[in-house]
Amino acid sequence: MVKLMVALDVTDENKAIEISREVFQYVDAIKVGYPLVLSSHLSIVDRIKEITKKEIICDFKLADIPSTNEKIASLTLRYGDGIICHGFLGEDSIRAVQEVAKKYGEKGNYKKVIMVTEMSHRGAIQFIQPVADELAEMAKRLKVDGVVAPSTRPERLKTIKDIVGDIPVLSPGIGAQGGDLNKVLNILDEDDYIIVGRDIYESENPGRRAQYYYHILKDR
Repeated sequence: MVKLMVALDVTDENKAIEISREVFQYVDAIKVGYPLVLSSHLSIVDRIKEITKKEIICDFKLADIPSTNEKIASLTLRYGDGIICHGFLGEDSIRAVQEVAKKYGEKGNYKKVIMVTEMSHRGAIQFIQPVADELAEMAKRLKVDGVVAPSTRPERLKTIKDIVGDIPVLSPGIGAQGGDLNKVLNILDEDDYIIVGRDIYESENPGRRAQYYYHILKDR
């Protein structure tokens, strides 16, 4: 079945831990980003992983020159199981992150490099979408471990998925951003993820909301 990743974009460390405890049995992976890490510490990733035993992806959307990307990836991948980076910086910036992940892999600790092709918000149509197909081609050429493509525009999601082939797709935009879950699930397959954030972590009962999505995915 399509996998469920919860985006834990909260700014309170205790709340993050509490939500993690409530949802972990229903999710396949947890995504943390700058809001949580900047309000606490990168070590929060270890705490969440210890509690949940789930894959933790650091959504830092690296977008810098190769040497800076390398530094950020080296720090981040001490903790997270993977890191998300932007593709529009070009191949050299992505390869720098892949080289860091490769070094961890040589020590028996596999790390994922996930590349953004097109984001889910409306502003992405302005500058990112016009080059998203080329970014998807680059992702395939570089053999990244996953790509980000939008649930909010199913037609674009399908185009990008068709381009990248067997590279797993992580698709944000379900829930608060209004992505059509049924249309998205008709596009994705068992190696792919839907990403749900606010609709779970802002819920009065995050565990129950995560369970709701879990059963939809399981019953398809």
